[in-house]
Amino acid sequence: MKRLLLLIFFILICTYTVKAQFVNETEVTVKAVAVTTGEQPAGVIINITAIITPGNGKIFVSTSPFTQIDMQGSAQLAALTACDVLGMDFLSYNFFYTIESGAPIVGGPSAGAVMTIATMAALKNLKINENVFMTGMIYPDGSIGPVGGIPQKLEAASKNQAEVFLIPEGQRNVVVHEEVVERKGPFVFKSIRAKTVDLIEMGNELGVDVVEVSNVENAFVYYTGYSLAKPEVAINISIYSDILKNLADKMKKDAMDLLKVAEQYADSEELDNVMNTINMAKENYERENYYTSTSQYFSAKIEMRYIVYRHTLTADNIDDEFRTVEEEINYCLDCIRNYENMGVNSFQLIGAAEERIKKSEEYLERAKTSRNFDTAIQNLAFARERIESAKAWLSLLKTIKEDIPLDKEQIKRRAQFYLSQAESLIIYASTIGGSSTLIGLARESSELANKQIDDGFYAGAVTSAIDSIVKTSISIELIGLDETQIEEKIKVARVSAEEALSEVQFVTPILPAAYFEFAETMDNSFDKLMYYKLSERLSEIMLIFAKENPEKQLIETVPEIPSYERTVRKEIEVPGFGLLTAISAVLFCYFAIYIRKR
Repeated sequence: MKRLLLLIFFILICTYTVKAQFVNETEVTVKAVAVTTGEQPAGVIINITAIITPGNGKIFVSTSPFTQIDMQGSAQLAALTACDVLGMDFLSYNFFYTIESGAPIVGGPSAGAVMTIATMAALKNLKINENVFMTGMIYPDGSIGPVGGIPQKLEAASKNQAEVFLIPEGQRNVVVHEEVVERKGPFVFKSIRAKTVDLIEMGNELGVDVVEVSNVENAFVYYTGYSLAKPEVAINISIYSDILKNLADKMKKDAMDLLKVAEQYADSEELDNVMNTINMAKENYERENYYTSTSQYFSAKIEMRYIVYRHTLTADNIDDEFRTVEEEINYCLDCIRNYENMGVNSFQLIGAAEERIKKSEEYLERAKTSRNFDTAIQNLAFARERIESAKAWLSLLKTIKEDIPLDKEQIKRRAQFYLSQAESLIIYASTIGGSSTLIGLARESSELANKQIDDGFYAGAVTSAIDSIVKTSISIELIGLDETQIEEKIKVARVSAEEALSEVQFVTPILPAAYFEFAETMDNSFDKLMYYKLSERLSEIMLIFAKENPEKQLIETVPEIPSYERTVRKEIEVPGFGLLTAISAVLFCYFAIYIRKR
């Protein structure tokens, strides 16, 4: 009897422990579709459960059977994206995901969008419509990207009571390759035939409404019956013009002073190049594009500094210039150390300065260790002008009248978190084939953030880590996109940046406003996209620091099934087939007449 009581007590304790492993949790399970491994891939249903608890930004993933690393990356990206889309602070929650499949599945990011929906529903404690299925890669901006194996996934969904199947926008028509077997006597001939499948028509045949969606907000409506309320956009970049004009004025004065020196040494071609850059800076200054003007004056200063160094520095006196740059670096460091009570507004200025100080230190070290004198003075020119730009950003601190105080430990924690996310995203982007050039640039920014954390430059580390995250995100988002799709992404990014800026105008978002203006003046599509996204991200961080990050409100919405036109299919013609048919018809008529006469 005593043993029985002990056994019951043990069971009760175990049951309580299992139940008590989560506190104040919300849980959502969603069915996703995948493709099995092997010679004959087939669609299969997998169960994804998202459990959200109060926490500090940790992500746990359990998969059965084991899947490739991109499933781990998809989970991390799903959690981050869900919080960004909903306007919720990622660091206030812990995320637990279980992925269960009855068969080994092909590794891939195609469950990312579904995981994001499950996370959003759990964060908002909403029920999921079990008759809705979806496939699609999730991008960090919430848009849904292309995936493979959709016909097999659609078949699997239809067998599991699917009523609506959501697919990435632009993937209505997919090309599939099927094996064709022909027997000719004792011989068997195998070939691969490509054919186009209209997924909407295929869905009609299976009794499933197939709908193209561009982002998780669109998909969220079908899964939950709710849409996200959009903030009213009321932004006026010109209200920051006076502050950015101070930056441009300082850079302009320094550039014109340096020009007087450079003119003594520059040849006509060098001087023409410098003047072209200065003239562009002047034009943007007159148009009140002050940050763009600042950037162009900065570029001109690097050119001129190199010209001056080339004619004035030698192996005997270069050490004096090394010391000059070191003194300027130390001066900037003292300014930051002596600045008390960093707040939301000063954070962005100090962060911009710290980023430039660290780059100046790196260029100075390259100059000192270079074996080639010309390379040394090129790096030295960059080091000198980088520290001058840091001084310009620090000079704006005097324009701040009021600020919202920040705890240094809070900034440090954020810096470490964003760096961790940047490094994880880089691994994920490399795994799924993101742009190697952008990933390389992102890796440089993450390494810079790492060094800044080691030196206690936490505001700069946040800025550098965000730069890395944005570049890596774009490397993922641009996979397989054509020019038209990229332009559409730029439009969406611009609207998102405007919305974020309009929400943070109760403080003074100088750096986000500067990046927004810079994006407006860019010709290069990548630069436009990058600076719009940087503007948005930095605005969101300032909102978080100000503890004013507004959670998105939900609006009850009835999802609509759009009406699509049927695809007009063109039959593939076999060359000479028409002629062969005509000859056969003539011969048939001839033999028919011949037989009747007989």
